[in-house]
Amino acid sequence: MMKLKQLLCTLLIGTTLCISGCSLIATGGEITYGVYYNDNDISGYSRDGVLSLIQSESNNNPNITITLPNQQTKQITAKDLGITLDVENTASKIYTYGYEDQFTTLIINRLKALIYQVHFKPTYILDEVKAKTYFSELAKQVDMSGHDAYLTVENGQVKMIPSKDGRRVDIDETINKLKKQLEDNDFTTFSIEYTTKNTVRVTDDDLKPLTAVLGSYTTEFDASNSNRTHNIELASNKINGTLLKPAQVFSFNDVVGERTAEAGYDDAPVILDGKLVPGIGGGICQVSSTLFNSALLSGMNIIERTPHFEPVSYIPVGRDATVAYGFLDFQFRNPYQHNVYVLSVINGNQLTIYIIGYPEDVPKSVDISVGDRTDIPNKTITKIDPSIKEDIVEEGHIGFRIYTYRTITYGNWVTTTDSYESIYDPVDTIITKNPKPPETPTKKDVSKNKTKR
Repeated sequence: MMKLKQLLCTLLIGTTLCISGCSLIATGGEITYGVYYNDNDISGYSRDGVLSLIQSESNNNPNITITLPNQQTKQITAKDLGITLDVENTASKIYTYGYEDQFTTLIINRLKALIYQVHFKPTYILDEVKAKTYFSELAKQVDMSGHDAYLTVENGQVKMIPSKDGRRVDIDETINKLKKQLEDNDFTTFSIEYTTKNTVRVTDDDLKPLTAVLGSYTTEFDASNSNRTHNIELASNKINGTLLKPAQVFSFNDVVGERTAEAGYDDAPVILDGKLVPGIGGGICQVSSTLFNSALLSGMNIIERTPHFEPVSYIPVGRDATVAYGFLDFQFRNPYQHNVYVLSVINGNQLTIYIIGYPEDVPKSVDISVGDRTDIPNKTITKIDPSIKEDIVEEGHIGFRIYTYRTITYGNWVTTTDSYESIYDPVDTIITKNPKPPETPTKKDVSKNKTKR
């Protein structure tokens, strides 16, 4: 009976309104009766009046409380996140309510406003670029780094340290959440979305089976040379912890990166055209040379290796590997069916690089020898320089070609022999002379000198 009365009442009101020219619901372009903006009754407002009201609120800059980890909070403003009131869109929704093209919808909406009241909230827009910039900067303050699983060697035994998940701001999800709260007109309090995804690159499962040292090599350096030592430590840290999957190629330049002051490398002498000259990144080649020997001993396939211009003091002839970013790289491939792991450790004045893998991949034997030397003669070049008073001699030296041989028997009893050519260039002897012979006193001058005595 109640529903029937409500239906009759609605029909009666609708009929009355239509017969009277819809005087209660068609107000000559004014806002529909029963429409509210926030808590303001704007029934009968002109469009200009509504627009003025909304525009006055557009200058507001509401505060937002952001919840951070450990129940900490941070106060910011809407404009900090690029949130602004969409005046035109907000006004348009109010203007058009009760003025729909479809008559049935128009009647229903006007009756709804008249009987129940209809409340409109501001519509906000988000500058996603500005929001992303803000959350990116915030992430630098609140992100918590985890760490990969990693290996160490203690008393000859391989030990695994488990990984630990980090926490970082999920910027995309945070922005999506903010957009949803803007739609709901509820954004004065806001919490950041976090993720642990991609905070660990090397997992426990990656390293658990790697329990054997396939090969290792140690070189020594002058620890009192602080700049060179710093560069060795930096490059060692870069390669440390590298996990290579089966058939994956290790590129020294890709892993270590460009050796620049901006990347943290110090001034230290480098070899250029056979001479030690000031440069950035001196000492890096000791790391690549040590790694070359570890790769040889562990059975890696050597893809690219270049010797120095001339032999170096920290490693035997024929067993060095120079690198120059963008020009010369040292590369090797993992030949096994399992992962291998590069562990680089500095202890005092010693650099030791291990390559760790599955026990069944440990080579049965490895023999490395250097021989078949062929000398390359140098030249003597004479130059003329009128500005010098005495001859200058820059002693050179011969060069030579030599071969490094590796004979390895793998864990599956397959034996291979590889050779690596090293050419150390000769350095010419340079003699610089003055073209004028020294003056000798004439007889007349001699007699004069005697008379004066």
